[in-house]
Amino acid sequence: MSRLPLIHPIYLDVPMLVSFAAATQGGLSLGSEVTTETENAQSRDAKIAGKFSVSNLLSAFIDISLEPELASSTSKQSHAKTTEAKQHTEASIAILLYDFLNKNDGYLVRPTSHAEFSDIGAGTLVEIAGTLHKNAVDSLFDAADAFSIFTKFADSDNDVVEQVLADTRPKGKKQYRGKPQKPREPEDPFKTIKEALNQDRERTPISNAVLQCTDPEGITAVVTLRTDNLRDLTLSELNKNTVRVVGKVTRHVPEGEAMSAFENYAFSLLKPDFLRTAFAHFDEAEELQVTLPDVEINGPAVQILPLMVFV
Repeated sequence: MSRLPLIHPIYLDVPMLVSFAAATQGGLSLGSEVTTETENAQSRDAKIAGKFSVSNLLSAFIDISLEPELASSTSKQSHAKTTEAKQHTEASIAILLYDFLNKNDGYLVRPTSHAEFSDIGAGTLVEIAGTLHKNAVDSLFDAADAFSIFTKFADSDNDVVEQVLADTRPKGKKQYRGKPQKPREPEDPFKTIKEALNQDRERTPISNAVLQCTDPEGITAVVTLRTDNLRDLTLSELNKNTVRVVGKVTRHVPEGEAMSAFENYAFSLLKPDFLRTAFAHFDEAEELQVTLPDVEINGPAVQILPLMVFV
């Protein structure tokens, strides 16, 4: 069996993945069951098994070809039947499909410069690599959450300090015996902003991420992630990590033009200068180390609908 590139998919568009795998192989089986029957005689053994075949794509993982080998003519025999089931995972199909795309010309393009994106056009399946970042809206949401956590922590810490001071007062000193007051819930200064951001994110099935490309070098890619394919931690796993992306080109932004870093969000309808001014309040927060990505992506750039994002 040839050695496979053992990629680790962090993000998968499963419907696209299965469709591509099935289209390249004339169909796809996600599981298999192999039954082997063995008969043993006094003088010789006989092995009987049914035929089994799989597509070229899956043969790298399931390499089985069973044929009848021998038939016994004696009367004293023992019979054994073994059934083995194998099931593919989404990740294993991604590994096999990626291997197939690499070994067969005409499926996958690896551009070496921005100029090549103009030539290949939209709809081409490409592979690019770089460092992936959350867009400005998703980063802002994280910053708002972090500020809320900091505010609650600071308020809780003050309560602890007051309790310590109370415990260290001289025992003979008169203390207030009134009804204990319920601790005041700290105010969240960004509550309205977070609610608006969350409402905007929930209304769209898309969550864009920004890939600063190193292969090809010097361009930026907006990676259009489908929220249905995002696990709870997917964006956190991807953020600021070096990854490879295989996907379809959906848009080309030439040098001198720009696009929103969060297309399909309602916030993309607001003017960039207005958003920069609104987002600047988080950059100025002394308590947090926040550096928000820009709200615009300047060309040369491309937009990619990813099939898989992996390391």
